[in-house]
Amino acid sequence: MSVKELAEAIDRLVEAGGALVTETVDITVVSQLSAANADALTALCAELDWTIELYDRAGELLERNQATHEEFSPYRFHLKKPPAAPGVLRLLTRAGLRRALQEGQPAPVWAILGFTARISCGLRVLQGWDESTPPAEIPATKSPRKLVREYGQVRQVPSDVRLWLSAELDEATYIQPAAQAWVSAATSALTACLPNEIDADDGRLKFRGPPRFELTAYDCADQPLDRGTFNVVLRAIEWVFESDREAELRHTLLAGELARSGPLQEGTTQFLQAHLGHALESAHIAYQMALSETARDTLKILGELRKTVTDETAKLAEMSRQLTGAVSAAVATGIGLIAARVAANAPAVLIVSVVAVVLIYIAMIISSGIRFMQLQRTLRAEWQHRLYRFLPRSEYATLVTAPTGRAEASFRMTAWLGGSAVAVLSVACLWVAVSTPNAAAVTEGPATTPPQSVSSQARKVPLPSPAGPTSRPTAATAMPACPSGQAACNQASTAGPVPASSEVPPSAPVTK
Repeated sequence: MSVKELAEAIDRLVEAGGALVTETVDITVVSQLSAANADALTALCAELDWTIELYDRAGELLERNQATHEEFSPYRFHLKKPPAAPGVLRLLTRAGLRRALQEGQPAPVWAILGFTARISCGLRVLQGWDESTPPAEIPATKSPRKLVREYGQVRQVPSDVRLWLSAELDEATYIQPAAQAWVSAATSALTACLPNEIDADDGRLKFRGPPRFELTAYDCADQPLDRGTFNVVLRAIEWVFESDREAELRHTLLAGELARSGPLQEGTTQFLQAHLGHALESAHIAYQMALSETARDTLKILGELRKTVTDETAKLAEMSRQLTGAVSAAVATGIGLIAARVAANAPAVLIVSVVAVVLIYIAMIISSGIRFMQLQRTLRAEWQHRLYRFLPRSEYATLVTAPTGRAEASFRMTAWLGGSAVAVLSVACLWVAVSTPNAAAVTEGPATTPPQSVSSQARKVPLPSPAGPTSRPTAATAMPACPSGQAACNQASTAGPVPASSEVPPSAPVTK
């Protein structure tokens, strides 16, 4: 007896209503068994090297060779599975697969007995019994529960479409029983993502339109969709949710096209087979038209953004040029003040006053530029989420942040260099004003001797010593040098010698 025959026997019991199946990672539980069915399953497992346990209605464990009795039914049969790799859920029966799909088992790998194909979704993969390859995860998408309104207590809309979104199925995969069970569950989950809202009473799918349209919810017990229609459902859901930013627009367009599609008397399966493909094509066209309109608005907004960035960078460049000119004038003024102090002894108070005015002027220009940059940066941060939210961060950085950042860096460099130059020159001017002496101190020196009169000079002429009472002075002695002129000398010679002890009064000025 093989494991496959045991699984088929359990599935036949479930289809006949003679058993219920629940499968976990470790065991398969078959409950509601009659005594005969319990004995049949025990006999099928006799040749398997698996651990089996049989419990009666009271929960008492029966021994392996103990007979069953109908009065102790229903029996519960536990079949322990071989150990699997971490994250792998082994499913022995199709009934267990359907139950796991309804409960939403979190295991990423489902190994199904008798399944020879592979169905890979974004968060889950269905494959053969002995395989354990993990799924290739796809990026997260917008949750359908944010687009479809539900008012009932039981949620029908899946939280993540990646649990059901796979590649299109080929014929060899679609015809397998395990794939059919998965297709029914996937159709029920994916069709719940199509309407605008779900009725809280009967779960009907409501489309706002116009016109308003209602569709019966798909039931897993209904006839499954054919392979072509199911692949169209996969394409429609993939198109709607492939872009997180555009999912709401695409969902609205597809729901509106479905509302305008068909009559109300059709069933869900017939409606999807007849109208879903055409509605998807119409939604594609409407989306392209919306993109064209959006493109025009986007180009207009981008043009305004380009003008704003250009004006801001031009303003910063103009402020840089203005600061450069002011710094040049300040440097020239400082050099002139130093020259005036050194050469013309300009007052120190005047030099200090002029330097203070120059410093205040340069500081005002730098301060106004910094405030302008801060204001523009604040405005960009406030308006980015309101007007330019459609731009990704990388594109916004390329179009706006990078150009304005370069302009701000240029102004900051100019401010640093210019401010440093003016500060150094101001310190030099102050040093020259303090260390250079005043004009009065420079011209101050020893007093000059005033000019002397002739009489005073005459008083300082040395007299010859007397040679005797009868002696006469020699020519050299009688005629001293007279710097005041020949007339004065003549008068001095006629007057005779002046006694040494007599004081000569100062003479009046000599007039010619």
